[in-house]
Amino acid sequence: MDASDSRAQERVGTVLNDKWTLERLLGVGGMAAVYAARHRNGARAAVKVLHPDLSRHREVRERFLREGYAANRVEHPCAVKVLDDDVVSGGPDSGTAYLVMELLTGESLQDRLERGPPVGEREFFEIADTVLGVLDVAHAAGVVHRDLKPENLFLQDLDPDDETGKSRVKVLDFGLARLLDGQTITSYGLALGTPSFMSPEQAAGRIDEIDGRTDLFALAATGFRLRTGRRIHEGANAVELVGKMANFAAPKIETYAPDVNPAFARVIDRALEFKRDDRYADAAAMREDVRRAMAEMDGVARTQAAVPPPRSFPPPPRAPKSARPPPLASSEPTQEISARDLEPLPVIPAQPRRRKRRSILPWVTLAIFAAIGVKLWLDSRSTADTGGPDAADSASGADSSAPAAPSSPASPGLFAPPRVSPPSVRRPPGMHHPLAPPQAPQRPH
Repeated sequence: MDASDSRAQERVGTVLNDKWTLERLLGVGGMAAVYAARHRNGARAAVKVLHPDLSRHREVRERFLREGYAANRVEHPCAVKVLDDDVVSGGPDSGTAYLVMELLTGESLQDRLERGPPVGEREFFEIADTVLGVLDVAHAAGVVHRDLKPENLFLQDLDPDDETGKSRVKVLDFGLARLLDGQTITSYGLALGTPSFMSPEQAAGRIDEIDGRTDLFALAATGFRLRTGRRIHEGANAVELVGKMANFAAPKIETYAPDVNPAFARVIDRALEFKRDDRYADAAAMREDVRRAMAEMDGVARTQAAVPPPRSFPPPPRAPKSARPPPLASSEPTQEISARDLEPLPVIPAQPRRRKRRSILPWVTLAIFAAIGVKLWLDSRSTADTGGPDAADSASGADSSAPAAPSSPASPGLFAPPRVSPPSVRRPPGMHHPLAPPQAPQRPH
């Protein structure tokens, strides 16, 4: 438990400015702790107390107090109203800002994820339908939420006797909202929000490009996370994650959820487009497509139920749904990152696949044997031309009538056949050698 959590627990039972008794801690976030509180006149409300270390920064404190102005400009029953704001006047929290809001009963969407069961595609679209209605009103009033995430979507417990038909979803925490009438809450160059749900322009700190389409991206990022159980990008720390959100497009949802309903994928993928102009033009357009997708999903379900398999064949066994990893249960705090932390990540080109080098030893061995063979062959030819037995016979002038002495065989070359001398032929008297010139006949004396 860090210092903020410890201090949040110690506040339970204390009284702020002699008015609000903090009865129970509801939750602790990156910027503040929220309590169920009771006013001295008996009214009950939620009190949101900024962490003391953040209250010392004037800009953060002013941003926190402006939440009331932003939230109350959104005239929608599903936007939580801020009833009051003040600063603690004494005690250990002196100088700490706090807000008073309507008290809700229920749980956040993040709490629902941690508790289970998983949120289905259609259930998320029902939540998104209400949220988009709030965003439509907020954007028309010049307010961009800028920090939509599961922690800021509250699933309210409904009174079973209430017949007003009000929605159970409430949008919390307009504390980071930017008012588009020229009152920019953050200074230029800051990426402010929760990294996993930041649009590319928000993560890059391009504040002048932030508009309603930034909120649409964050809502779709929530749906991506609920359906796939993972973030759009992963990073070792907040700075790396923000850098990836600023420089890399979101993957298609079917990459990590192959069995996703095509209508669900169509809405999520379009709202997560990297370029703002490729997303829905506004919340009303996205809400219309969400409702169309729900009708398509319902139509598919009715068609499957209305067309049973033929009676003559047993129904085919149902293939089990591909297992999905459970949604990430850990919540993420809001981050504030300066412009110098947001240098574009270097794009590393894909390296060509290196061929495996083969050994040259077999080729060297073959060359050696070839050289030896050529050398032996040349040696045999030299012996045959200069000192071989056949050459000696032809040069000696031996009598052709004498029988030829058997010659000792010369060592033939490795690749050359041995040379064979023609056999000597013994001639009877009076016969000439067939190659000798004819002799003149002798005259009788």
